[in-house]
Amino acid sequence: MLTVAILAVTGFGLPLAFAVRELYREEAVSELSESAATTAVGIAGASPRDPGTLQLPDPENDEEAEEDIDIGLYRADGRKIAGAGPTRADAAVTETLETGSTEADDQALVVSLPITEDGKVVGAIRTSLPQSFVTHRTYRTWAAMASLGAIVLVVTGFLAARRSRSLAQPLQDLQADAEVIRAGGEMHARPGSGVAEIDAIQIALVRAATARNESLSRERALTADLAHQLATPLASLRLRVETEQASASPDEPRPSQPLLEDLLADVDRLDQTMADVLTLARNREPAPRSQSIEALLGEALDHWVPRFAAEGRALDLHLEPGLPKVHSRPAAIRQILDVLIDNGLTHSMGAVHLSAFTVGPGVVIAVADEGSISIDADEVFVRRSPDASGSGIGLALARRLADTEDLRLIVADPGPGVVIHLVFGRIESLPR
Repeated sequence: MLTVAILAVTGFGLPLAFAVRELYREEAVSELSESAATTAVGIAGASPRDPGTLQLPDPENDEEAEEDIDIGLYRADGRKIAGAGPTRADAAVTETLETGSTEADDQALVVSLPITEDGKVVGAIRTSLPQSFVTHRTYRTWAAMASLGAIVLVVTGFLAARRSRSLAQPLQDLQADAEVIRAGGEMHARPGSGVAEIDAIQIALVRAATARNESLSRERALTADLAHQLATPLASLRLRVETEQASASPDEPRPSQPLLEDLLADVDRLDQTMADVLTLARNREPAPRSQSIEALLGEALDHWVPRFAAEGRALDLHLEPGLPKVHSRPAAIRQILDVLIDNGLTHSMGAVHLSAFTVGPGVVIAVADEGSISIDADEVFVRRSPDASGSGIGLALARRLADTEDLRLIVADPGPGVVIHLVFGRIESLPR
């Protein structure tokens, strides 16, 4: 609004300012012409040939005469014989004496009127004004115009500021509503802002937030119900395994004893996985806290080494000394590592190598295999279909969990011999 007002004031003001200056010049010439005609009437009957008969009117005795006007009388030869003006005829007077016409110069502010006798030009009357006469009037008018323009701009700026605030507040409210949606909170309708487009966006956000929260509530309720339904048979399975273990004689171990121990470990791991999934689904785990990389990888190693050994394969771990602690939620990191290690066990051959090392201010957990296949670094994290099962979900889930934890899950080497990095960017420099 202020820019438009400035352009409007400038666009109309500048041409008008120049027009005012020309108008004052025309008015000055008109006054000079009127004064010359009045002078001509005043000296009627006198002849420039006889200067003794001439008596120019005194402006002080003429209330209508402009005091700044200079009046001069010139003979036919161009010599001044009375009044004010140049001693010899200037261009305007010379033109009048030669042509017998009235000459007006609006730039020099000079008017020359011929004096005739018996049809012959015998002299000329010259009236003039100083340039300051027009300049002062022009500057006064320009100052008044500039003051009026400044008042217009100040008022426009005030109105524009008020309008800007009236538009900015609804937009700030929309930003706050978007933050509420991002955080998964409840969003309520606000009073109308008076701007139809903004009100329509706010209503759409409320509807979107309501639908999203209802969907999340249904999914969380379903997750909780499934966990509850699985808890009972899982507890029963654990009880039967423990009972079978307890019934074995210490002196005569059964051949199935190692199998029962492995089965009980798998039950424990399944129980932990269910707890992690339920915690992540409900988003009830405490805020990320400092975690030890060694502890996280050691826990994963304890679970996966027996499974690798059963397949006749190796899972090894290499840790760089002095690793800093990282901010993370254990449940999310456990699930990401399980996906990466299981992917290496299922889709590769040979050993799988776990390592952790620092890169600049960050920490990287690397999972590398010795497989003979290559992967597409862009497609590997894309869920293949909404109803995919067993394959095509794990890495997409791992990437989603990493994004939630503000981590990066990237393919460092697409293979053969795939290497995937889990990058921790936020480090807390705490003594180990």
